[in-house]
Amino acid sequence: SRHFCIEPFDPLPCFSEAPGTMQIHRAVLRAAVGVCGVRALLQVALSARSSTQHAAFAAAGGGIASVAPAPLSSLRGLRLQRFAAVAGSEGAIADGMRVAITWELKRDDTGEVLDNSDAQGPWEFSSGQQGIFPQVDDGVRGMTVGEQRTISLGDDAFGPVDPKRVIEFPLEKLPEGVTVGGQLQMEGPSGPMLATVKELTDATATLDLNHPFSGLPLTMSVTILTITPAASLEVEVVSPGDGKTFPQAGDKLTMHYTGTLAKDGSQFDSSRDRGDPFQFTIGEGQVIIGWDVGVMKMSLGERAILKIPSKMGYGSRGAGAAIPPNADLVFDVELLKIN
Repeated sequence: SRHFCIEPFDPLPCFSEAPGTMQIHRAVLRAAVGVCGVRALLQVALSARSSTQHAAFAAAGGGIASVAPAPLSSLRGLRLQRFAAVAGSEGAIADGMRVAITWELKRDDTGEVLDNSDAQGPWEFSSGQQGIFPQVDDGVRGMTVGEQRTISLGDDAFGPVDPKRVIEFPLEKLPEGVTVGGQLQMEGPSGPMLATVKELTDATATLDLNHPFSGLPLTMSVTILTITPAASLEVEVVSPGDGKTFPQAGDKLTMHYTGTLAKDGSQFDSSRDRGDPFQFTIGEGQVIIGWDVGVMKMSLGERAILKIPSKMGYGSRGAGAAIPPNADLVFDVELLKIN
């Protein structure tokens, strides 16, 4: 594959170490960067690039493209859903459970199979945590291992078709072998993206930077492979609050806290020691899941101990040197204000 480089900002030169690298017209570039800023609805696995080329382009803030179409690697929903620690019933899926599925994505109007887990492998996600299309996240609730279901994604799963994302591009600046209907793989400022060649003239190419599935009516057939029960969160009341004023998603809270490791009690952080209460918006993913779930159970003025399992904390990645991977956590928290 040939590659070309996007220059997101004028001060950054385009790396030219990769074979076949060529610069894009700055005027066209600015139009391209404008449409690259849209939230990526599909993470595209970029093929035909070596790790050296990838590092060079990443260092330059640039991107690459090739003539070959890209495989689909993972899908992410647009909606942030509040995590609720709900226990499953007879093995049925509930929020917080870890779920693995096989899947097949089809056009609803023609029945054409667009992609499936035979090619890409099964997906694994935590129910209710924005790890997949919202329609699928909702649709699998209550399902059990081995059960199959076809779920409608509607015609906006990959966003609507935006005419502003269709641009004209100098043909001489594109890789050789470009044909109508071909797809160029690009690395834009917001991550991987595809451009579909809609029209060719002697001098220009019309590129559609909308996702190839934008505006298409889609369905996804899923089969449940495995279900892992939700992690358990404990909330122990130290001193009660008013018993009637509870946080709601979107409220701005002011809290004091002291965080320790469950295994040995060693302290890793404390707003009390700093004399500086912590403020955040609950239910919007600004804090770890254990906080979003546990603090929802507290009323104004309450002080409580949150015992948070690793899966609802920092998981296998940990957090710096203070919180090792897979560490269960204990927080002594106090709900001071609710705005």
